[in-house]
Amino acid sequence: MKNTLRIVTLIATMQATSVFAASGVESGGISLGGWIFIGFMAVIVTFQAIPAAMMFGSMMVALFGKTRNLERSPENGKANNA
Repeated sequence: MKNTLRIVTLIATMQATSVFAASGVESGGISLGGWIFIGFMAVIVTFQAIPAAMMFGSMMVALFGKTRNLERSPENGKANNA
């Protein structure tokens, strides 16, 4: 089993060739696969940034915003009939 694994590893490393996705390297440009990957990452970052900005805004309001008076009135909201 060890010899078979060694032989397969040796053959795989000796037969390594360039990948088709790297075909744009010679011309110095980005291939279509690269642009699709960059676009997909941009969509992910955008969809993560929108909720993060909303959460950051609500956190800033909670930290630095005006505090509401949360005291309960002694009459529990009943009108004064004096």
